Amino acid sequence: MSIRSRLIKGVLLPIDEWREGRRILPLLRRLERSQYGDASLMERERSLKLRRLLAHAYENSRFYRERFREAGVHPEEIRDPSDLRRLPPLTKADMKAHLEEMVAANVPRGYLHRSATGGSTGEHTPFYQDAECLNPKIALEYRFNRWAGWDVGEPIAFVWPAIQDFAGTLTLRTRLRNALLDRRLMLYCGRLDELTLAEHARRLRDFAPTLIRAFPNPLWLLAQHLNENGGAPVRPRGIITVGEPLLDAQRALFEEVFGCPVFNCYVSRECGNIAGECEMHRGLHLNAESLIVECLHNDRPVEPGEPGEVVITDLENRGMPLIRYRIGDIGSLMPGPCACGRALPLMSMQAGRISDFLVSPHDRSYVSGASLCHYLIAEGPGVGQVQLLQKSIDELTIRIVRDRAAATDERHHFEAVIREIFRGKMRVRYEVVESIPREPSGKYMFCKCLLNQESRSPGANDGESTR
Repeated sequence: MSIRSRLIKGVLLPIDEWREGRRILPLLRRLERSQYGDASLMERERSLKLRRLLAHAYENSRFYRERFREAGVHPEEIRDPSDLRRLPPLTKADMKAHLEEMVAANVPRGYLHRSATGGSTGEHTPFYQDAECLNPKIALEYRFNRWAGWDVGEPIAFVWPAIQDFAGTLTLRTRLRNALLDRRLMLYCGRLDELTLAEHARRLRDFAPTLIRAFPNPLWLLAQHLNENGGAPVRPRGIITVGEPLLDAQRALFEEVFGCPVFNCYVSRECGNIAGECEMHRGLHLNAESLIVECLHNDRPVEPGEPGEVVITDLENRGMPLIRYRIGDIGSLMPGPCACGRALPLMSMQAGRISDFLVSPHDRSYVSGASLCHYLIAEGPGVGQVQLLQKSIDELTIRIVRDRAAATDERHHFEAVIREIFRGKMRVRYEVVESIPREPSGKYMFCKCLLNQESRSPGANDGESTR
């Protein structure tokens, strides 16, 4: 670690936390100890946190008070995670229909942060988080980052297609803070062409990050660009991939181009960092101090190693408790301890999260499904579940479930966004369906590009000038 990084970690950040009332670093130190602690002790402490959360939700949330009543159970009857099955899972439809009722009445509104996710389910889902839960969530992210070779105070780069995570106009104060404390480089990858890739590669080399956190699909394009165009190498200590399934071929390319190990991580906007790979790369360790994760089939637990629907209870967010939340992903809990010695249980994500890239007929640039999901769904009127299919270079099919078929104003929103992003070159057609099928893996895809590889290549000629 450089002298500058040591100064940030040992002096500047502790002063900043004291001044702002944060406690991320003390929580990180506690997590570093607990991960190697006694598994039975961790389970007892987690059960205690669960009982406190359930009592809090029952006393302060109208939604959960009614949910307990309908289930015929009192919070005191739920003593450990296995008892949670007495409550029905929480759906995204529940959250949309009862958002304000779910919020805890004893948490001041000024301490709540509203957000929304289109997520991998392609469904606009608003939610709240309280300010206090952000401390452990950041500390849990730091713990995964440290597994990948990074340490507090060191530079980190994000290869990122989620436009909502980019600030607007940066003030002098925010720029100074980033230069002195946060040391983050944000590379927007919602749209990628050769010029953008070249600029991102230059900025990445100049920044020299210790860690890269990235969506696999845009990082794959950037790694290919670096591999084909040479230049000064980018040599982080580690790469963490999030947001999409990490393919074996992608992992191999990243390790070859960047010369460092790759760590897969399961992250959601609602629950933060859920599970991450350690140096053994045998599976993903759950953040068990803060989350309870179930894998279900037909609302019943599956056997270890068997895939099931992921259901999460967030033990940190008391502003709007998420208890047995159907997050919309498929995964499995894995048996046995990890050889790394950590007491954190393991899971596997067979399907993860998929945001495919579409190809723009305007200039053959790649347009990320994550950015489209944000503009069409998270910022849209909330039409329910949709799916985008690109079968030809200049036509996009929007599938809409029949009972939630988009109204005229909602279709106008879709068409305005697509017209702007694709510069008026993409035709839109609608397909009303009974349901949107999942992939063979069990995963729903918001965005699917069905073009062959040749059609997807930048500069491919379809008879129309893109200049």
